[in-house]
Amino acid sequence: MNKHSYKTNTQKGVLIACEGISGSGKSESVAKIYNHLSAQNNVQIVEWNSNEKIRRIIKALCNFKMLTSTIYSILQWNSFFIDYFTRILPALNKGNIVIADRYVYTALTRDMVNGSSVLPGKYLCTLVRKPDMLFFYDTNCELCYERILTRGKALFHTNKYIKRNKLLKNKNLYYLKKLRGEYMKILRKSNLFDHTNVVIVKNDAVNVIKKLDQYLKSKYGDTNKNQEQFIS
Repeated sequence: MNKHSYKTNTQKGVLIACEGISGSGKSESVAKIYNHLSAQNNVQIVEWNSNEKIRRIIKALCNFKMLTSTIYSILQWNSFFIDYFTRILPALNKGNIVIADRYVYTALTRDMVNGSSVLPGKYLCTLVRKPDMLFFYDTNCELCYERILTRGKALFHTNKYIKRNKLLKNKNLYYLKKLRGEYMKILRKSNLFDHTNVVIVKNDAVNVIKKLDQYLKSKYGDTNKNQEQFIS
């Protein structure tokens, strides 16, 4: 993709979505994007599942062994839409840049892998704005698994089949591979490319910054009097 081939829109603000399986390096790259843009722009990061009340509900249900894939899906979607209508959309309407550390594609892939119905999620996706740019961090699943082990933080999911399957030698790695597979199915859907510039990232944060700058220049124009507001 070169700087002349970007799809731009007339909507206010810029929505950047960053997706990838756990351990892919996504969050680290999000921080670099933010640092790159924040000096001269109104930029904010919105993290997935950031609603503390819903997180506490999920934890309580999990402790009481009452958390099913369907309940988890409902709570995750509710958490997203709270953030969408109270943080993401208002910021975009002000013309700001929003960096979404995970977006609706996280919910879609988890619903599929966890065994929850995907039809409600597919409908809910039609209600939200499509990202200007979607960066998918396609890091080797084995490397992602090693990073998760190093962090010492358990990989959370609600797939009972995986948890109970004694034949799986590495359940977490299996889950990560299933997630990546669902992400790739989404990325292969042609309608995603109608409104969104999709970039698959292979551990190259500099490439992300370069492509993002190219998109912003493409949207606002090299001769725009207010260009300095958007390009650092």
